[in-house]
Amino acid sequence: MAHRIHRPLPSASLTIDQQHPKSLFYQQKRQFPHSLVLMIIDIKKFQRINTLYGYAAGDEILRQVYAVLQKHRQKEEALFRLAEDQFLFFLHDETKEITLERLLVFDREIYQLHYQGQWLRLLLSFGIHRVQPGDEYQQALDYADNARRYEPDYSRYSSSYEFSSPAIQNPITQRAQIETWMHLALDKPEFVVFIQPKIRLNDGRIDGGEALIRWYHEGAQVPLHVFLPIFVQNTFIRKIDQFVFDQLCQCFTRWLDQGLPIVPISCNLSRPSFMDSEYLSEILTIFNRYALPQSLFEFELSEEIELNNEVTLLDSMQDIQKRGFSCSLDDFGSGYSSLSLLSSLPVSTIKLDRSFFNEPLNEKKQIVLRELLTTLHGLGMKTAAEGVESQEYIDFLRTHGCDFVQGFYYSTPVPIPEFERMLIQQPFLHHEQSTRKDCNV
Repeated sequence: MAHRIHRPLPSASLTIDQQHPKSLFYQQKRQFPHSLVLMIIDIKKFQRINTLYGYAAGDEILRQVYAVLQKHRQKEEALFRLAEDQFLFFLHDETKEITLERLLVFDREIYQLHYQGQWLRLLLSFGIHRVQPGDEYQQALDYADNARRYEPDYSRYSSSYEFSSPAIQNPITQRAQIETWMHLALDKPEFVVFIQPKIRLNDGRIDGGEALIRWYHEGAQVPLHVFLPIFVQNTFIRKIDQFVFDQLCQCFTRWLDQGLPIVPISCNLSRPSFMDSEYLSEILTIFNRYALPQSLFEFELSEEIELNNEVTLLDSMQDIQKRGFSCSLDDFGSGYSSLSLLSSLPVSTIKLDRSFFNEPLNEKKQIVLRELLTTLHGLGMKTAAEGVESQEYIDFLRTHGCDFVQGFYYSTPVPIPEFERMLIQQPFLHHEQSTRKDCNV
């Protein structure tokens, strides 16, 4: 956490009696137990002012901002400068409506400030927290600042404000917990690799799988939607990608040693991994510890990776293929897929996103899917449908030549021992033969 510097503006008295805000916080919390409000006020893009007018002028403009706020300071309220362009206000407001009314006055008057005849048009971001009985000073300050940063218009060219709430604070606390646990979880490991079967549509044989990560912390599963976006944002997902790849190497080695059935398995290549020039060498370091053929591995690239940067994309994918690994494009159709780019992409398989299959099959969707499958097959690519859950889609996709299906219709992701059993038993082989016979009756 960044240290906040509490100092007065030059030639300006910022508080009633120059107390440090922490000591004053506890004093006022006792004195005004139901009306104490912390408001953080930040001037957006203030560096622009320093760049245009110089730092001395910037200090003078800050004095003008302070003067506006000070003018509206009521008896026993307090005003501090937290940092270069940030103020902390202790307000005594009985209701949220009163605080909002005052905030709008602050914003309007500060927006109208001029310097040397130039209209400054200063924009502000406000974070507001109504102090609760159990709040500590730093905690209350963080609540206000988190609210300020959370507001959707925070980064836009407009003033913005937000009041603290559990809906804002809970995800922040959850993220802090996740980031505290994640390194130890990888060391234990608490992460487990599951595999979802890929079914060959023409006969129902399990002909591959996709490796997926699951996390069990203290016996309870951490939902994927909770930790995965955090790992992508803080790039810890790179370590997860490497962990999954290493687990696959161990799995393949055991299958070969024991003479078990073996099929290629794909693993996801996240955006942080793909965009890191060192990633492939790190993967090769893991791969070279095992005596395995590259043909057992496939890297799935999500559409979230920068498809519009064609040169970088092609160079990276060609580098992967030069090392003997195959690539597939995952989630095709979830974003702004470039059909023109497909002709130059060195991928062997295109996976159609689950969004194609989450509603009943209608005439328009049939046309889209039929033409898409024809185009992809014409380009020499195999096709896989992801997230399929209904018989009508299975029948349609089989009729129009889709190569593979991966979805709950056949199987959820399963632990590796369960996937091994399914490879041996091939439970969908008989099911597909029976279904085809029924269709011919």
